Amino acid sequence: WAYFREKRDIQKAIDSYERAIACNSDNPRLFLELDTLYELGNVDPERRLAMLEKHHDTVKSRNPSFLREIMAFVAAGRYDDAIGHLSNNFFHVREGGGEIHDVYVDAHILAGLKRMAQEEYAAALTHFQKASEYPENLSVGRPSNDPNAPQIAYRIATVYEAQGLDARAAEKYEEAASRRVRSNRAQTRYHQALAMRKLGRDDEAECVFDEIIENGRERLTEAAAPDFFAKFGEEETPEMREASAHFAIGLGLLGKGEVDEAAREFEHAVALNKSHVWARYHLAQIGNGAE
Repeated sequence: WAYFREKRDIQKAIDSYERAIACNSDNPRLFLELDTLYELGNVDPERRLAMLEKHHDTVKSRNPSFLREIMAFVAAGRYDDAIGHLSNNFFHVREGGGEIHDVYVDAHILAGLKRMAQEEYAAALTHFQKASEYPENLSVGRPSNDPNAPQIAYRIATVYEAQGLDARAAEKYEEAASRRVRSNRAQTRYHQALAMRKLGRDDEAECVFDEIIENGRERLTEAAAPDFFAKFGEEETPEMREASAHFAIGLGLLGKGEVDEAAREFEHAVALNKSHVWARYHLAQIGNGAE
């Protein structure tokens, strides 16, 4: 704890936590704090998950450490395992702690995209529809302003379109494009722009993609500030902020069809933050020729 808090030495902090766990693996707080350090130290998701899975019973005994394991499942591409844990356990979430629902949304959308690639449209639709829900066991209420709504509506529309249900697809594309959300989140704006393009509103879409790129480049200049947030579980390194900026630029470029340039931005994002699930996803899609 002192190596991290006083020295900002993440690697020595990790080494000390690993020794602590070797002495006593029954304390879930140690796994919560170690996995936070793993993420801050840009450790591979597979290594993160291996530690948490090995001590699953201890990790599961407290919601905060259990959530870290579920996040690692998603980062490692094991979406069905993450969904199973999210569906079959009750989570007590502190006020303002809606992060678990974002993890739930990511898991279902990524699982749905995997089914779409396999042309399993009914299964994909189920996952996308699930992503729009706010299950009681997650203890997170539906907000009046849901930044995930445009992405979910867009993905549902793509299933309808693949099934030849053009009228239903158009309704969902319109919902995604027109949904008013108070968010500059790159993912939100990107999917709104994709929906605009589907509706023939190409000029509007192009403006949004340009806006995403501009915002990402502005964030790059801010990313170098060497500050950390105050509490374990809420830290973000300059490298992680820079990764988010590169990811945003990559989305904008991808929307504009500049695939090679987008790939380079996603590569930068993944190099800086190996646990950035969406940068990893888009980079893999480009590598497979699917974008």
